[in-house]
Amino acid sequence: MDDKQLQKERRTYLLKLMTSCFGGEKSMKSYSSNHVFIIFGFTGSGKDTVIDGFLKDNKKYPFFKFVRTLTRPKRPSETEVLSGYFIEKELFEHLKERERFFYNYEKYDGDEFGYDTVHFIFLVANGSVIMIGGSEKNADGLIKGMRSVLSDVSITTVFVNRPKETIIEGINARGGDSEQVKKRIKAIEDNWYEKSKYPCDYSIWNVDANQAVGEFQAIVEKVLGNQ
Repeated sequence: MDDKQLQKERRTYLLKLMTSCFGGEKSMKSYSSNHVFIIFGFTGSGKDTVIDGFLKDNKKYPFFKFVRTLTRPKRPSETEVLSGYFIEKELFEHLKERERFFYNYEKYDGDEFGYDTVHFIFLVANGSVIMIGGSEKNADGLIKGMRSVLSDVSITTVFVNRPKETIIEGINARGGDSEQVKKRIKAIEDNWYEKSKYPCDYSIWNVDANQAVGEFQAIVEKVLGNQ
């Protein structure tokens, strides 16, 4: 068995393992009806605000938030597990070498972000999933990695953005390490643009949090209501 076939067999095994925990007598094929929503946008564009606001109000559909594994320090407003799995770089590299992530990337400041395969399978086995994709430049790799785990998974992409000045104000307000704050602000000043450069399925202009959450709710209803 070559490496490619071995990885395929490994993913099939993981899928069976995770779905058997909660699937009962459901066919594994039933999980293909669940959907993944990926939210792209700049740091400070309000991705978490939209996701958390939607999950708080959503009562209609079974939904889970995919939480990334990351090496950056927690921000003052963040909590372990709910905001991310915050780990040391040494452990991150250990997991990466063992192909635990179906996708990972490194930001301009050296922080690394990983998307855990087992976590993904577990969530998709039990409902629709919403996740942060970071910058749009991750879109192709993230989607390719996701489909290497579940080839028939349905995906909807959403680009969230807000005015550059508002993003910078928000980065300053949420605090954290001063050097990291400077790097994030510089990245926005140098790279910000208004409209999505990746062909996302939907875009949300986030100037009002409640309105942005409402727009995302409408997107979910349109996508899932037509299934």
